[in-house]
Amino acid sequence: MAEPIERKSVAELEKLHTGTLMKRREALLQCPEPPEPLEGNEVATGSDILYKNTPQWNQAYRDLKAVLENREHMPNKQQRRAIRQERARKK
Repeated sequence: MAEPIERKSVAELEKLHTGTLMKRREALLQCPEPPEPLEGNEVATGSDILYKNTPQWNQAYRDLKAVLENREHMPNKQQRRAIRQERARKK
């Protein structure tokens, strides 16, 4: 089973570095599906996020996306490579 993900408030998320938020997004997306439909009380008992498509997971993902929308764009690997190559051509 994957490591549980700690629930964080929007205020806590806003204090985190963008790279940390991207790692959190990756971890949320890698959460496993629940093995069987969970009862409401089974999902709500823990404070950590264990499974995808639970109310806790959905809220955590919405909060994370809201915080990331306000951050500047982080180029991906291909974009960083293109930027480096363009700088090298200008020299």
